[in-house]
Amino acid sequence: MIRLLPGLTNNNTIKILITNVEYFVTMITVWVIAFLFMLIFQMDASSKYAINHLSDCSSILWPGIMAGIIWGGIFKLVELFRPRIPLYSMSIVASILINIVSAYLIIYVMYQWEHLLPLGQFPHEDVDLKTFYNSYLFLAVLAYFFVVGTLIEVFMRVARKFGQGVLRKLLMGRYYKPKEEERIFLFMDLKSSTYYAEKLGHFRYSKLIQDCFRDLSYAVRKNNARIYQYVGDEVVLTWKVKQGVRRWQCIQLYFDFVDTLNKRQDYYQKHYGMVPIFKAGVHAGKVMVAEVGELKTEIAYHGDAINTAARIQCLCNPYNTRLLISGDLLEKLKSVDNNCTEFAFLERVLLTGKEVPTEIYKWNNFSRVDGERCHVPGSDRS
Repeated sequence: MIRLLPGLTNNNTIKILITNVEYFVTMITVWVIAFLFMLIFQMDASSKYAINHLSDCSSILWPGIMAGIIWGGIFKLVELFRPRIPLYSMSIVASILINIVSAYLIIYVMYQWEHLLPLGQFPHEDVDLKTFYNSYLFLAVLAYFFVVGTLIEVFMRVARKFGQGVLRKLLMGRYYKPKEEERIFLFMDLKSSTYYAEKLGHFRYSKLIQDCFRDLSYAVRKNNARIYQYVGDEVVLTWKVKQGVRRWQCIQLYFDFVDTLNKRQDYYQKHYGMVPIFKAGVHAGKVMVAEVGELKTEIAYHGDAINTAARIQCLCNPYNTRLLISGDLLEKLKSVDNNCTEFAFLERVLLTGKEVPTEIYKWNNFSRVDGERCHVPGSDRS
């Protein structure tokens, strides 16, 4: 595996720890709020709702912590196995069952640890567990916990659909008016994609792309990238410049992805008869960021920088290489480490639609990369 800056190695363990802490803090916060509403609108003995427990609000912290840890832990564990579920309908059934089991477990722990986790007067009377399970109170609390857990899961799925941090920015209206930002863009797509699409057929080719982009997740998380778009067999990633040049994350991501593909080469050879190779183009510059669309809303980037990155990526085949960057980006990388001997100058290229030539550099030492294990004769078409 290539590590571009050995002196600035990425402490993945600390990053994973911080991510998990943030995740559980979010879960605990949500469940504390859920218990607050449960306490305020708690059922009395006559099964009527009443706002009469505000004086007990201090008792919601420990139950919230307990529920956040239980539900968050179970959900995180299930997410590790969810990609192995063959059918989406089975995934939905699994989510429902997991939420029911989690709700049962939260209620059971609250019942058993009643003195440690007091919540108003829950349960309202001193009854044995079997009697409690047959009560309307149990069914009401179970339904409430199930709804809360389901809403959390739905919200997390929607947030993941938009991408990390995007939903929060949309809700806050951060880009309601266009703003200028300096960003790095990395365009990456499958080499010889036309050849493999014809060879594998539409279904197996689509499965190949699914597997590749699933394997990309580790490199994206490790290098703090944001996935902007998937377009066919191409993915567009972006960073703010300061974050992208830090530890050369905008370049390191490519090699981390290559490393992941190589580690799974037996899987790809078995299922597709090839090991996928991706080519990439990277550029940095100013773009406008804006919230666009009414029927479908998203955060979009407009400007010369994103167009330049796309056209640099298109030059990989003519220059017979897999990684090209612009001179503008190289200058920013030198601000972190001036020893850029791995990149070799190619030439100044007048890209389509531009009036000023762009300096193009290629990665000069692919012998250090284990990715070139599969070359299909006649497959140099893209």
